[in-house]
Amino acid sequence: MNYTPTPKVVTQPKGLTDEKAQRIMLGLREGKTPRELWVRPGQLEAYFSGHPEFAREARPLIEANGKAARARKGDYFRSKTHCKRGHPLTPDNVYLFPYRNALGRKCKLCTKLHSEAPPLPTEDQVKRVTAALNSGQTLNLICTGKVAGKIVASRIMGFNKLKVYRARNPDFDKFIRAATEDHNSDGQLRRWNSQPTRTDQVRAQNNDYYKIRELVPRHLPDDVRDDIAQSVFLALFEGTLQRDQVDSRVRQFVQDHNRMFPTKFAKFGDSPLLSLDEVMFEDGAATRGDSVSRGLWD
Repeated sequence: MNYTPTPKVVTQPKGLTDEKAQRIMLGLREGKTPRELWVRPGQLEAYFSGHPEFAREARPLIEANGKAARARKGDYFRSKTHCKRGHPLTPDNVYLFPYRNALGRKCKLCTKLHSEAPPLPTEDQVKRVTAALNSGQTLNLICTGKVAGKIVASRIMGFNKLKVYRARNPDFDKFIRAATEDHNSDGQLRRWNSQPTRTDQVRAQNNDYYKIRELVPRHLPDDVRDDIAQSVFLALFEGTLQRDQVDSRVRQFVQDHNRMFPTKFAKFGDSPLLSLDEVMFEDGAATRGDSVSRGLWD
């Protein structure tokens, strides 16, 4: 004997009668939503297609009533004058916190009582904490699930709950102290090793300085090369020069140095720069400085 399954019949929503449509219109004018009037969206759309005048009046009412209904969703909580434990929700006993697209209210007294006496952890949580400590995990990872500010696992219990449980169970507190005895020193050692020492910083700066000095043309005197390298290093420190621009702008620093400290071949406009100690005539001993009739500071 062969079994033939009965095909599933999909039932369509029944249409609206004109009488029910009129009752729905009265409810919409009173500010009710289709949900409150026990009418399905499919029934409304089917009736709208055959009655366009009804649809033109009903659609704006449905949209306005739905918007008003969404605004009334928080009326129950906004109108509460006491919390669930009977504490008055006065302004001095309430603090606001962001909740979705609005602000929520919390009772300060309830929060304080919960902080002082949180619910005790379950046996499963205690076993998970014990196993985590035996495996070398830190209390921060156990209570927050974070390492260096990043979430890497789910937390087992909060710090406050663990603190209260340790206060009520001295043996468990001794176990935690013994398991975490070296965690502080290990953490300090990791932080120390992750930070460059002063010697490393000075060595890196010296290496940068000599790399910059090698970019300066070698035909220049050593003191000039040192001055130009120091100017480049200072620009890097002040942020006016980027590291990837050093190679292409060394020539500019050389030119700036030559303008500031010109050689005897440099010119100011059309006049060459001459030394006052230079002898004026080949057969004499008089210098240009001897012929100056006014002092520089007169």
